[in-house]
Amino acid sequence: MELRTEEQILEQKLRIIRKQYDELCQIEPYHGDDFSLQVIDASRERQLEAIKRAYNDPYFGRLDFKAFDEEQLKSYYIGKTGVTNEENSQLVIIDWRAPVSSLFYAFSGSEDDVYYDSPDGFIDGEIHLKRNIVVRNQKVQRVVDNYLKGQAEISGGDAFLLHKLGEQKDNRLRDIVSTIQGEQNEIIRHRQSDAVIIQGVAGSGKTTVALHRLAYLLYEYREKIRAEKMIIFAPNTVFLDYISSVLPELGVGDIQQTTFSTWALNTLDDDRLKLQSMNKRRRDYFEGTTKQQNHRSSKIDLDFKKKVEAKVQQFAMDWIPEEDFEPWPGVIFSHQTLLQWFEHDFKDSPAMTKYERTRARLKRWIEIEVKRFDDKKEQQTAKKQANTLLRHYLRKWKNRKPYDLYIQILKDTHVAVADTNHPFTLEFEDLAPLLHIQQLWYGLEKDKRFDHVVIDEAQDFSPYQLSVLKERTRGQSFTILGDLSQGIHSQEGISDWQTFVDILDSQKTAYFEMEKSYRSTYEIIEFSNKILKSLEKPALLAKPVFRSGEDVHIQKVNESEELIQIIDWIQTMQTKEMNTITLITRNEADTKFYYEKLNQTIPDLSLVSYEDQTYHGGISILPVYVAKGLEFDAVLILGADEENYPHETLATKLLYVACTRALHHLRLFYKQTVTPLLSN
Repeated sequence: MELRTEEQILEQKLRIIRKQYDELCQIEPYHGDDFSLQVIDASRERQLEAIKRAYNDPYFGRLDFKAFDEEQLKSYYIGKTGVTNEENSQLVIIDWRAPVSSLFYAFSGSEDDVYYDSPDGFIDGEIHLKRNIVVRNQKVQRVVDNYLKGQAEISGGDAFLLHKLGEQKDNRLRDIVSTIQGEQNEIIRHRQSDAVIIQGVAGSGKTTVALHRLAYLLYEYREKIRAEKMIIFAPNTVFLDYISSVLPELGVGDIQQTTFSTWALNTLDDDRLKLQSMNKRRRDYFEGTTKQQNHRSSKIDLDFKKKVEAKVQQFAMDWIPEEDFEPWPGVIFSHQTLLQWFEHDFKDSPAMTKYERTRARLKRWIEIEVKRFDDKKEQQTAKKQANTLLRHYLRKWKNRKPYDLYIQILKDTHVAVADTNHPFTLEFEDLAPLLHIQQLWYGLEKDKRFDHVVIDEAQDFSPYQLSVLKERTRGQSFTILGDLSQGIHSQEGISDWQTFVDILDSQKTAYFEMEKSYRSTYEIIEFSNKILKSLEKPALLAKPVFRSGEDVHIQKVNESEELIQIIDWIQTMQTKEMNTITLITRNEADTKFYYEKLNQTIPDLSLVSYEDQTYHGGISILPVYVAKGLEFDAVLILGADEENYPHETLATKLLYVACTRALHHLRLFYKQTVTPLLSN
């Protein structure tokens, strides 16, 4: 009965959508120079794109709500894009980001009275129906009631969520607008003025929540923020490719998605800057000794930032020519006056601004002093002579780029030994100081500031990096997300979120924990939690959404039979219709070894490295540190031996990361002695 009713309602709404689509298509695009008409045409284009997005799969939910101050019950159909009937101004589909839509996500069924915050104030009322509807290609495929007023508790919502979680994945992260949970909704809709920090377990959906938060902020604060002034920092380019579909699916474009290193090098814009290969850096780190892995650079912390600030201030003072400026014999502008300007008048200005203001003041001083000459021709001659001498004087202020200043700082502070005669290869931790120096020396234009910044895998960000970004972001509008238990780059990152809270304004920082894991089956999550308990202080253990599957298998294999068993496992996964099947190794050398051995038998096998730009799904093999942030239907961990994963912090986190990549199936192979992390 419900299915037939929903089919009829869908057809009514589709007729309205089709009519609007046809009418918009009939309007000729404007190609002229009239700005007002350009704005109108741009609005038409946005409407057309919204209608296109709503055409095949217009909505996913229905909410029947009766406000206390209204007599009539209203049915709201919620979709990715809002649609209004132009003839009567009635809402056909409600945008998922609209205030009333928050009830669909926040209502659990136990509340008697509910409310939402509308532009007209709080609207109180009661919910009569909460329904999930699957529409594909203009057809109602599934109707699941989550709540029906007056009936006993209905578990349809849980069934619908489990159905969505059980779907196989492809090579892209997808939106979750139809299954946003209450705790996720709270984070997504948190006010823009706060910095949001999310500690989320593996599979909690924190990345997806952050992307949906961007879409929400652009909708709710459209008068204050712009997409082109927002930026997402991801851990690597493979991950960027993996998340690239989410924002377009939500109808959001123009948000920059990049890595910190790529953005930093583009911002510094100096051809001399050569960054050490991140792939080599990661390989050296993950295959190094424990001593090397525990080495933490002093260049990532705020103490070094203070040293940089002090040195740049000193450089600015030393920059001033030591001699006085004498435009005419006996007429002297003293060096001491310039020092006074720099120390007091221009105290808070960047070095280049101090220089420009000094030049302007000296020109005005010449304009005044030249009046000491009575004759007009003498004044013109004297002014010309003084300006020529001023140009010579100003040339003594040799401009220095951040790189040159940084080399000198490293040399003066003995932080690193650099060959100042030749450009040296930068390490990742050199980027934040260079950006900081650029900002101190040149300043930061207002239009270069960000409206909002997302930092994914933020536990691997350094305090210096965040501090630099804070100075480039209006009102500390951040979404910072990560998992301390997956902090496998301890030489760069943090071990406690309080470190970031201290950098930000604690009064405008909201901290959330996401402990429910929606990615993996119950068996995989419980298995992974046991590994995490090996840590002295695990950050947060995952709570599974009860989706049961196969047991996790740990299997000892012989050297001679290993390749055969790997191939057999892959073929078995294919028969189970797993779309993304992945082999995870401990390091890059093992990845290449197995790839070369298996590629002839499995030609579809793709090798994924840190420097790859894309992830194509299918059957792949990659080192564990590249896998972080991704997810796969089936995972086989190769080399789960004591040598690869000893009982120590880094190995524990790496094995935890590897295991939590699996959605439905997880198996581990070892040859000699199984890792002590799995000995139980």
